[in-house]
Amino acid sequence: MAKVTIQSIAKDLGLSRNTVSMALKGNDLVAQRTREMVLRYAQQRGYVASSGEEGERQPPEREEAGDHRIMILRKPDVAVYWDKVINGISEEASRNHCQTQVAVVTQEDEDVLRLPPGLEDGIEAVFCVKMMNIDYISVIERRGIQIFLLDTYKDVDGEMPGDVVKIDSFRPVVKLVRHLIDQGMGRIGFLNESSSIYETMHDRFDGYLYAMRQAGIEPVPELVMPDAELVSSEFYNDQTFKQIVKGYQEQGLPEAVVCGNDEIAKFLTQTLREQGIRVPEDVAVTGFDNDEEGMLDPFFTTVNVDAKWLGKRMVQCFLWRLGHPEAPFEKIDVSGRIIIRKSSVKRVLD
Repeated sequence: MAKVTIQSIAKDLGLSRNTVSMALKGNDLVAQRTREMVLRYAQQRGYVASSGEEGERQPPEREEAGDHRIMILRKPDVAVYWDKVINGISEEASRNHCQTQVAVVTQEDEDVLRLPPGLEDGIEAVFCVKMMNIDYISVIERRGIQIFLLDTYKDVDGEMPGDVVKIDSFRPVVKLVRHLIDQGMGRIGFLNESSSIYETMHDRFDGYLYAMRQAGIEPVPELVMPDAELVSSEFYNDQTFKQIVKGYQEQGLPEAVVCGNDEIAKFLTQTLREQGIRVPEDVAVTGFDNDEEGMLDPFFTTVNVDAKWLGKRMVQCFLWRLGHPEAPFEKIDVSGRIIIRKSSVKRVLD
């Protein structure tokens, strides 16, 4: 009879060698059902660990194709930005012999804590390309499945549930605001959604405040809207931005508005134009993300975010985590690049 090894068990059960090794050691990162299945099968086959199997696992590139299984969770939107992230995940996963599948999580799924079908069928890691609510993430975490996030909540009790890869938002916004100030603008507003909820959005707000105060300019409260989704239960619609622009007109127009992303910048610019307010001549506008779908030419001064690289970096974190399951969770900031375009330039810069 052929010797029963970790590799042979992995092949028979359709799992990775690393998953079987971790399960045999009782590692909580492996789902309980998977651990029980591995232990039961190993006992039935008379598995006895050999000294050669107790060393470090082989690097991911030496694994056979399909050794690791990843589930990507996304929301039911059609934004090209998220597709780029998913493409990055898929490409890097395939290059490193990982299988991926995409599951759409609706708001109802989150509310009732309904997990995607197949989540516990050998899935080693979940990649959240958009933030799910804390309770939903916790349900996944309790099943021993590794979690990788593209952002994190600003204020969360306890430790992070997994590794985080996110765009560095603080420094680019500081540069955007200084670009406006260098042109002589001081009445600069800030418009964003969910700055008090998501860390990436909060970093953009912090960058705005830091740059303004470093320049000795105290922001005008009426022009600062870090959580503008409170204006409407559905933020991205014409009525919401009509209310915002009406408020600007009543309080006195800002010289510029720093927007949390390009979609906000697009809605704001279209609404300003409808009211006969010129961009950038009357109000300069900046965005964030370099979203090709919302550029209006392209038109917006923005921050280029390599969304595809964010996805690839998440896979790299997963591969590293396989060999370091006990290491503390990490948060990785990926830098963005400022792009100056017409929307923010009121005069020719020296």
